[in-house]
Amino acid sequence: MASQKRSSGGRGGAPGCLFWLLLLCVVLLLFLVNLGKIKETLSRTNFNEILQTQKNADDRKSPPVTPAPVVQPEPGAAPAPSGEPAATKPGKGSSPAASTVLPAEDAAADEPADAPQPSPRPTTPKPEAKSGSGAATTSGTAAGSGGTAGAGQSSGTSGSGPSAPAAPARKRTALLYFVRIDDDGIIVRQEVTRQIPASDQPLTDALAALLGGPSEEEMRRHLLSLIPEGARLLSVQVRGSTAYLNFNEAFMYNHYGIEGYAGQLKQVVYTATAFSSVQDVQILIEGERHDYLGGEGVYIGKPLSRNSF
Repeated sequence: MASQKRSSGGRGGAPGCLFWLLLLCVVLLLFLVNLGKIKETLSRTNFNEILQTQKNADDRKSPPVTPAPVVQPEPGAAPAPSGEPAATKPGKGSSPAASTVLPAEDAAADEPADAPQPSPRPTTPKPEAKSGSGAATTSGTAAGSGGTAGAGQSSGTSGSGPSAPAAPARKRTALLYFVRIDDDGIIVRQEVTRQIPASDQPLTDALAALLGGPSEEEMRRHLLSLIPEGARLLSVQVRGSTAYLNFNEAFMYNHYGIEGYAGQLKQVVYTATAFSSVQDVQILIEGERHDYLGGEGVYIGKPLSRNSF
C-alpha cells in the first residue's frame, strides 16, 4: 500500500517539472526574440551609464586598502626599541606605498553631512589711519582756509557732503584822485569814492587801484589819469607821518609836459594823504631819491604834501 503511494507521487511530480521547464524555455525564447528591443530600451534610458555611475560611487566610498607588506629585519640589524614601530624597508618587487590617500573630493564625501563646521575666526577691524591732528581720510582733497593751503594739509571732511561756501572777499572804501579837463582846457582834480578789495595794507591797495586807472563808469564821466601807463609801485613804507613810495623808472616820463608831471604827482599825493596817518609823501625811483621829476623839472627832492601844489 505504501509502495503504491510513492509511485503515484513520483508520477505526479514529473508533469510539474516538465511545466516549469517548458515555461523557462518560453521565457528564454521571448527574451531572445525581444533582445534587440531590450537593448534599445536600455540604451534610450541610459541604464548602463546609471549603473556604471552607481558602481563608481560605491568604489570611491569604499576603496580597497592595500595592506602594508611585512618586511623581515635583516640579519645583524638592531631590534627596534619597545613601544616604537620597527622601520620597514621595501623589499624587491614590493610596492613603496604603505597606505592609500583619498583624493580631496572623496575625503569630503566620506564626512557625515551633519558634521559641525568650524566657526570662522573673528577678525579685529583695523583702526583708520590718522594724519596730523585731524581725522582726514586718504581720499580727502587738499584744501586750506581762504584757498591758501600749505603743503601736506588736507581737509578734515572730504569725499562726502557739500563743500563749504567760499568766504566773500572783503571790500574797503577808498578815496582815489583822478583829473578832468574842463571846457577851457584846465586840468581839474576830481575825487572818486570806490569799493576796492581789502587786505592788511590799505595804502598799497589804494595806490594800486589808482595806478589801474579810472573804471568804465568813471571814464563816462570824462575822468582820466595822468600817471604814465607803464608806471608800477615797487614798495610802500611809512615812517612817522611820511609815506615813502618807490616807483619804477617809467614814472619819470610823462608826455603831457610840465602840467602832466604836476598832475600825476597831485594824484599820488592826494590819494596817499587821504589816510589820516599820512601827512606827506616822498617819491623814490627804483629805490633812490631824485631831485626833479622829468627833464623840465618838478622838484621831488623832499616830501610833498597837499600844500606843495
